Amino acid sequence: MDTKDAITESANEVIQKKTTSNRNEWWDESCKLIMSQKNEARRKYLHVKTGATREIYEAKRTEANKVCRENKRVWINKKINEIEKACNKNDTRIFFLKKLSFSINSNRFY
Repeated sequence: MDTKDAITESANEVIQKKTTSNRNEWWDESCKLIMSQKNEARRKYLHVKTGATREIYEAKRTEANKVCRENKRVWINKKINEIEKACNKNDTRIFFLKKLSFSINSNRFY
C-alpha cells in the first residue's frame, strides 16, 4: 500500500464526512426521473433548434413542473395535518418543532 493511500484511508476512517440531508423532502425519484427527461429534451432542443424539438421540450417542462408541484403539494398537506394533529392533542413541543421546521424548510409555495 502506498503511503498516500494509507494516509487517505486512515483520514477517511477518523474524519467522517457529513452526510447532507435532502433539503426538499418532497423531492423523490419521480421528480428526479422527470427532470432528467426534461433536461435531455432541453439538450436536444438546444442542439437542434426546430419547432418539433421545442414542442417536445415544452411538453416535458410542463410535465416536470406538474409532477414536482403535485409532490410538493402532497408533502405540504401532510405536514399541515401533522401540525394540526399535534395542536389538537395539545402537544405543544411537537407542534412548535414541526411548525418551526416547516416554516424554515418551505420558504416558497407553488
